[in-house]
Amino acid sequence: MKNRTRHLFLVVTLVLGMIVGISQPTRQLVAAASSTIESPQTDIAGKAGLAVEVDSGQILAAKNIDTVLPIASLTKMLSLYLVLQAVQQGKLSWSQTLTPSDHEVTLSRNMELSNIPFAAGQAYTVKELFEAGWVYSANAAVMVLADAVSGDQTKFVDAMRAQLKKWGARDYQIVNASGLNNSFLGDNRYPDSAADAENQMRARDLAVVAQHLLNDYPEVLKTTTITGLPFHGTTYPTWNYLLPGQAVAQAELPVDGLKTGTSDLAGECFVGTVKKNGFRIITVVLHADGNSSDRTKRFVATADLMKEVYANWHLVNVFQTKKASALLPAMKVADGKKAKVKVVPSQTVKMLLPKSVTAKQLNLKIEKTKYSQTAPIAKNDQMGSVTMPLVGSGHLVPEQDQNVAVLAAEKVDGLNWLEKIWRNIKNLFS
Repeated sequence: MKNRTRHLFLVVTLVLGMIVGISQPTRQLVAAASSTIESPQTDIAGKAGLAVEVDSGQILAAKNIDTVLPIASLTKMLSLYLVLQAVQQGKLSWSQTLTPSDHEVTLSRNMELSNIPFAAGQAYTVKELFEAGWVYSANAAVMVLADAVSGDQTKFVDAMRAQLKKWGARDYQIVNASGLNNSFLGDNRYPDSAADAENQMRARDLAVVAQHLLNDYPEVLKTTTITGLPFHGTTYPTWNYLLPGQAVAQAELPVDGLKTGTSDLAGECFVGTVKKNGFRIITVVLHADGNSSDRTKRFVATADLMKEVYANWHLVNVFQTKKASALLPAMKVADGKKAKVKVVPSQTVKMLLPKSVTAKQLNLKIEKTKYSQTAPIAKNDQMGSVTMPLVGSGHLVPEQDQNVAVLAAEKVDGLNWLEKIWRNIKNLFS
């Protein structure tokens, strides 16, 4: 009898010890997403370039994207972003008139450059100058706008630099609002900048600027699609030869922006955008390959890049908000009246995958760190999270890596202490 009592005491003691251990949160298991999915090989005919999906920042093709290169009039994407910002903030209005300075009038008449000539003493509306900067890449027009936004060119350059810093850009050189070589600005250049300095940036950061333009001010596409700009009696053509009806336009590519850039140092550059097959991309081509006298090479390179992206990638619906997914199996629960709980994603997730890859092939793993899997669990409690896999070159900025919360699809009641004892006794002899 004493032996039987002693054995029962030992069993109860063992079970109580197990209860204490099991009652603690499940041991944290840290798991990342599946290994990187390789991007299809895509040629970019230039010194550097990339293709990126606008909403997610997912890079679909890349070449030397962190190499700093001259950018010429691609600069105007940033300058005109700040103009849009000033209009939104009420610092400028589209109908407001501005009068160019004597220096800006003189510069506007230099037809070696991309310019719309100003008449001395004549005022122009903000809208006219804005459209001239986009459509005909008018250098003096952007400088007039810069004066209006910040008070002078120096303060505007400071604002440009501050905006790039805010967006996480690095290693850039910004010395003026237009993208001209400083040699054209004479004594009006930024203090302490070299007489022959030019703006320089990484292809990655140019794509970030374009992404902000399209996401923050999508109405800009109404301007970037203009192919002929009437300006005080003269119509100026667009420099974007990929727009419908232009020299390099292609029916299968409904291009609607964005900006050209040309200089001796930068060569032929172009940042383009197009929406097709349910997703919009931005492309960057810096210093396009080809004959130096060929003004279409950047557009040919861009068109080839765009076509390859749409041929190689497809938009996949990976998760739907709070809908069951085979990619998220039920999770184990400690001390629950159910051993497992069904889980669902907290949000809808769409991502671009190579056409050879389907959502079912994604090997997603749930990261349980910081989250308890011990009952009781309420419906919609966060059970963990999933970091979506990197595809190819990842995203423009690390913050765009997508992390999705995993939620309990149902409640799970907890066991009382007697039920815990009984379950663990059964486990001992099972």
